[in-house]
Amino acid sequence: MESIDDEIVTIARYSNARALLLQSRLKAEGVDCFLSHENLLQAAVSGGVEIKVRKSDVERSLNLIEQYIHESGIEKEKALKSLKSVRKILVPVDYSDASMKASLFAIDLADRLKADIRLLHVYYNPIIDVVPFDTSHTYQVNLTNYLHEIEQNARKQMATLVRELRKQTEKYKNKIKISWSLENGLAADEIIAQSLKYNPGLIVMGSRGMGNLSEGLLGSVTYKVIEKSGIPILAIPEKSKITGIDKLKNVLYATDFDNYDQVALSKLINLLHPFHVNLFCVHVSVGVKKAWDKIKMDALHKFIHDEYSKYPVKCQIIVSDNIINGLESYMRNQSIDVIALTNHSRGLITSLFTPSVTKLIMSRIDRPLFVFKASKEL
Repeated sequence: MESIDDEIVTIARYSNARALLLQSRLKAEGVDCFLSHENLLQAAVSGGVEIKVRKSDVERSLNLIEQYIHESGIEKEKALKSLKSVRKILVPVDYSDASMKASLFAIDLADRLKADIRLLHVYYNPIIDVVPFDTSHTYQVNLTNYLHEIEQNARKQMATLVRELRKQTEKYKNKIKISWSLENGLAADEIIAQSLKYNPGLIVMGSRGMGNLSEGLLGSVTYKVIEKSGIPILAIPEKSKITGIDKLKNVLYATDFDNYDQVALSKLINLLHPFHVNLFCVHVSVGVKKAWDKIKMDALHKFIHDEYSKYPVKCQIIVSDNIINGLESYMRNQSIDVIALTNHSRGLITSLFTPSVTKLIMSRIDRPLFVFKASKEL
C-alpha cells in the first residue's frame, strides 16, 4: 500500500523545454521527477507541462528549482534587458469621461517621469463596410460625405481636447509635450499598431468596465489591447476615485508565482519609485495554504530584497474561496489604490475553458489596473 509520503504531487508548471531541464537537474540530485505529458488537452489549457514529485520530496525539489533559476540568472537577465525608463506615454481617447480621466492621469505621470504624451483617437470603424452594397452614384457620394464628416468631427474634438490638456499642464513645473494622432480602423488594432510606431514605455487607457453591456465597448477595447500588446498598460476605470499620482499610497502586485514575476516587479518598482508608494506582493491560495507557496514567496521576496533593498515590499499569502474574492477583501483591508498583475496570452482552448483573471478584475474592481504582459521566451 502506498504511503502518504509516496503520493505524487504537482509542484510547478513550465514550458516543455524548461520542464525537461528541471527534470534533469532534480534527477541529478537524486529526486524522482515525473512530467505530465499524457493529457495533451489538459496541457493546452494549463499552458505548460506539470512537474511532479513524491510528496516527501516537495520542499527539497522546490528549493532546488529556485536555486537553479537563481543560478542560471535567466529571470534577472530578462528583467535587466526589459527595463527602460518611461519617456513616452500613449493615451488612446474616445472623448468620453473615462478617456478624459485617463488623459489627466497620464499628464500627472508624464510630469513626474519627464515623459512625452501621444494622444490617439481611432475615428472610423470598418464595420460600416458591411452595409448592403449599392453601386449607385448617390450612395457612393453619401458614404464619402459621411466619412469626411466623421473625420472632421474627430479632428475638431481632438483639437478641443489638446487645448484643454495643454491648459492643464500649465500648473506643472515640467514642460509636457503633447502630440496627437488620428487613425482610421478598428480601435484595438490601431492602438497596437500605433504603439509599435511610437514605442511608448506605457499605455494609459480609460475603461468603462465590461460588466455593463451598454457601457462595455471601451472596456472590451482595453481588454483586447491588454491581450495583444506587449507594452505595460495602465487601465483607469471611469468610476475610479484616483485622480492623480499624488493620491496613490498603496499598490498591490498579485502573483501566482509566475516565471515573469521578477520582470514585472522590476518594471513596476522602476515606474513607481519616484512616487513613494507602499508596495504589497500578494498570492491568493484557493481553499488552503499550500506548503510550497511559502518557499516560492520567500524566493520572490529575496529577489526583491537583493535587487531593490531600498524599496521595502510587504509579501503575503492569503487564503480565500477564489482569487477575486481574496483580492477584493485584501484591497479593502489594506486600502489598496492600484492593483498590478501579469497577463498571459490565452489560446483558444484556454479561453473556452478557463476565465481570465484580468477580465474578472476589470469587471469587478474599480481601481486602476497595471498589466504587464508575460514574455513567451520565459
